[in-house]
Formats: sequence, C-alpha cells, structure tokens
Amino acid sequence: MNATAARIHHAPAGLVAAYRARHPQATDGELRSAILGDALFGNGTRRLADVNATATATSGACTYAYEFAWRSNALHGQLGATHTTHLPQLHGPHGPHALLGTGIPPADLARRMHAAWTSFARIGDPGWDKYDTERRATMRIAEDWTLTYDPRAAERQAWHH
Repeated sequence: MNATAARIHHAPAGLVAAYRARHPQATDGELRSAILGDALFGNGTRRLADVNATATATSGACTYAYEFAWRSNALHGQLGATHTTHLPQLHGPHGPHALLGTGIPPADLARRMHAAWTSFARIGDPGWDKYDTERRATMRIAEDWTLTYDPRAAERQAWHH
C-alpha cells in the first residue's frame, strides 16, 4: 500500500493513514482503489473546484459540485459509482446502460439529474448551494440526494500535506 502511495504522493504514510481512518474495514485492494481514484479524479476535481470558486468569487459566477454515489451492480457490484457512471442518467431510460449492470436505478434519478444539468445550463444554478472554499457544498447523488459540506475533508487535506 505504501509503495503505491509513494508513487503518487510525497508523504505516503500520511495519505494511507487518512484513507485507512475513513475506511477502517476496507481491504488493501479497496484502499488502493480509493487512493488511486482520488489520484486520477477526486483530488484534481476538488482542487479545480477550489480554484474556480476563488477565481469567480468576485465576478458573480458560481461554482457547484456534486458527487455521483449511486452504485452500479455491474461486474458483480465491484464497479460501484465509477467515473462516467452518471452519464446514462442524463439520457433517461433510453440512454446507454452498460455501466449500470442489471440493476434498475431509482425511478427519479435520471429525471433529477437531467433537471439539475438543464437548470445549470439554462440559469447557472443546478438547485443546491454553491461551492466555496469555506463550506465546500457538494450534492451527494445516490438513491437519495444529500447536500454535504466538505465531504472527504481528511482525504482532501492529506493530499496537501
């Protein structure tokens, strides 16, 4: 685990400890997957949201964040909520569904996702609190939609230490 983290972070032991604290029951493979997922997507996305929110704070433009957390049962449930799993939801019941497995997403998930993206495109607001570097409002989209503040704070901080 530390060898993998050492390839992507200057303080691998601290990074692994932050993820282990958040996921105490995770196997080494699950922990490695979480760390590499953030190395590829999560950390950069959070940093981009921070930079964009700071840059647009005085212009009137807003930054919004969401985490798509509905878990696909594809590959016997091992796929989970991966990068791009949210895309079929934007196309409704006739969109591409290979990433979704055999499970049926919640009935209103596609409708709500489409409405949020359409609202953002039309008026610049998906319907939840804007993201800023103090609260880091993030909509967690799964069976239920939950507005969270600074989710994964420990992991975010570990990437910067």
